[in-house]
Amino acid sequence: MRLQLLLLPLAVGLSPLALPGQQRAPLTDREIGDITTLLSLEDHRRFDSVALGRMLRDRHPEVRRRAALSIGRIMDPAGRALLRSARRDRDTAVAATVVFATAQLYDSSAIGWLDSLLMNPRTPVGVATEAARAFGLIRTPATRTALLRFLAGAPENASASLVGEALLSVGRHPRGDFTPVARWTTSRDVEVRWRATWALFRPRDPSMVATLLSLTSDPEVIVRNWAVRGLTWAQVDTARLDPAAVRARLRALLADPDRTVRTEALRALGTHPDSASVLAVGESLKDPDAWASVTAAEALAAHRSFAGMTVPRLIAAASSGPSCAARSVALASINTLSPGDGYNAAVAMSRDTSIQCRSAAVTYLRGMGDRVRIALDSLRSDSATLVSTPARAAYNALFDSLAGRAGGRGGRGGGGGGGRGGRGAIVTGKTDADYRRIVEQWIVPDYNGKAHPRSEWVTNRGTIEIELYPGDSPIAVDNFVRMVNAGTITGTDFSRVVPDFVDQQRGIAGAPLQRDEVNRHRLTRANLSWASAGLDTGRPGYTLNHTVQPHNEGSFTSMGRVVGGMDVVDRIELGDRVLRTRMLPETR
Repeated sequence: MRLQLLLLPLAVGLSPLALPGQQRAPLTDREIGDITTLLSLEDHRRFDSVALGRMLRDRHPEVRRRAALSIGRIMDPAGRALLRSARRDRDTAVAATVVFATAQLYDSSAIGWLDSLLMNPRTPVGVATEAARAFGLIRTPATRTALLRFLAGAPENASASLVGEALLSVGRHPRGDFTPVARWTTSRDVEVRWRATWALFRPRDPSMVATLLSLTSDPEVIVRNWAVRGLTWAQVDTARLDPAAVRARLRALLADPDRTVRTEALRALGTHPDSASVLAVGESLKDPDAWASVTAAEALAAHRSFAGMTVPRLIAAASSGPSCAARSVALASINTLSPGDGYNAAVAMSRDTSIQCRSAAVTYLRGMGDRVRIALDSLRSDSATLVSTPARAAYNALFDSLAGRAGGRGGRGGGGGGGRGGRGAIVTGKTDADYRRIVEQWIVPDYNGKAHPRSEWVTNRGTIEIELYPGDSPIAVDNFVRMVNAGTITGTDFSRVVPDFVDQQRGIAGAPLQRDEVNRHRLTRANLSWASAGLDTGRPGYTLNHTVQPHNEGSFTSMGRVVGGMDVVDRIELGDRVLRTRMLPETR
């Protein structure tokens, strides 16, 4: 609970979205028409220098702001020149967006200007914060030097949002002298302190491992959470620390009062190649907390030299583990270490009432050669009685796709990454009238201060309430609302659950490829987005973050956040389902 309270304010309290600014001028029909044009240009990724340049000079600040935002989203290098012409805009929100867009275009020629914004104490905090963020995207030796210079010289009472963003950005750079970062690990402000800890952990610099070890005793959960991640065997060995002392500390943290710290300690301990660590990890296979049992099952797959010790424990977990998620992951780990040994557990799991367990069994059995035919024929014969009617079609489709490949060896697929490729043309199918409707339905009310729309998801773990960002991701929000109202999201399962990272829905059948609308909302705990393999490559299902993801900034769309039921998000397990969805009535 403490971690939730610390991380949720990230979306508002430390966000540079809340900038001091002028009283907002109303949007007339002319401005609405211009914003409609911008939305269409964004969606088609079409760079119109004349239209964009005109709107970047418009008398209305919201048109100028959205023109800068569109240039950043279209990502045509020709937009750099247009953004240079807008650097002196006196409206704070426009100026901050110009900086944001410059970073999205990776304009290394802007480093000197961005550095001047970062170092000038008269720069508005929101603008300077965007400059600090930009240096986490434009990663060069010069930007790293600028960040370290700022962090070394900033006073202790400097803006927490500005210092925090600089820390996150420097953490995205390679190894080097992190002394200016380490000074902030003693800050009284926990929001600064955890960011400093993240910045020390992320580059995997062996010179910082001792500092991270000491930070595992910090009184705040979120600091311990990030510190413990730096204590993997590779880091400890490279840093030449006493492995016995580090392992003793990790074992002690398995009893930490906070679930996230326990999970990360288990994950780190699972990388250590000694029998005591492997046995300690193996004990967590029986933990009723799915985060612990799943993390343990995944970790044991890495230790082939201890297979004689771990495989019997994994077989027991696959046969009678505390949850379907734990049994499924244990079976996958057996498949890595000793494939044939999981046959009996897989056959038993194939008759489980959970579709996730049955699917895991079919995935395993497809690699078993001739014996698979008996198991699959039996599984096919009783599928009608053991799989509920709503799930039967999806299950049978999965069955057919896997059983058709029986005899081949199965493999583990990876999740989507955060790359920036894949920006080919997409036929949007939208008309000018469609873009006008989206602007009038979502952007204009948001600009006028109307309460954000909210959606309710009822899952088998409880109810989740989600607030959307209609002004910052209008196309994504429009698509989301239409799917909710059509019932399209109902029935989808969570096919990827990474403890203390993300819950990810299975791709929704027939959902369109989505244009990303990267914005100035950060990828915080409770963030709503969707999975992709790079900008403009993703389709819904949606993802819900357990924790912040600074390393993915600039590559994913933040389209909303969980405002109720975050404890439910943390309890979601592999195979859990969305049972009902609806849009909630307007609150004002």
